[in-house]
Amino acid sequence: MIPLVLLMGVGMHTAWRSQKPGALIKTLKIPALIAVVAGLLVPFIFYGRLGLLMAIGSIAGFWIMGVSLVTPLRAWRRDPGTSGITRSTFGMCVAHFGVGMFVIGVTIVSAFSVEADRSLRIGESATVAGYDFELRGMRNVEGPNYRAIEGEIDIYREGKFVAQVRPQKRTYIVQQSPMTEAGIHVGLTGDLFAALGEPLGDNAWSVRLQYKPMIRFIWIGAFVMALGGLIAASDRRYRLVAVAAEKAPALKVKPA
Repeated sequence: MIPLVLLMGVGMHTAWRSQKPGALIKTLKIPALIAVVAGLLVPFIFYGRLGLLMAIGSIAGFWIMGVSLVTPLRAWRRDPGTSGITRSTFGMCVAHFGVGMFVIGVTIVSAFSVEADRSLRIGESATVAGYDFELRGMRNVEGPNYRAIEGEIDIYREGKFVAQVRPQKRTYIVQQSPMTEAGIHVGLTGDLFAALGEPLGDNAWSVRLQYKPMIRFIWIGAFVMALGGLIAASDRRYRLVAVAAEKAPALKVKPA
């Protein structure tokens, strides 16, 4: 996937059969430099470590995001009276920017996700990825078609309250089979998950705790890719070609 992403960035700015290497290098050298610097520094600064595969994935993500901005920035800075960017080209750039977000999200999630199973009693806490999960209480809950045991878990970071999640262990009336409903705190930089396991006796519960950094970038990247496709498809030139194709069979050539 990574080589494909790198080639996508080059292909966006390559003219078929007429591209001069010097002009291409001039166009892409600044995005390449930014991608290398950001790809190495961002994971190390925010997450404290850097590996080879993680660096390659991060650089690839920043690379495709950077090259996708070249054409829109040129159109924005163009001289008055010169032609701007077409809607199809702008949609392509937006879609490629979404690919970059997706790659960064997948890379960071794969490298820095933390998952731990803990045994907690009411009032006890466990630390995962720098977050403290404290089990505050348990209660019975009646839903429209299920009964559940719900836990209240407060999340703290460096002593400051972050959020409260309420994971449930549900038993649906029709199925009579227990199902786990995770409690999720959604954040732009990462999501926190808590799920109840089985009771362990002595008022203790098995709890699964997870930290998924940058997972929102995966979903947002997919949305941006779809948005770019819609923008490109809305280009008026495509409609004109479709109309011309529909009218072509209706034309009849008169006999000489």
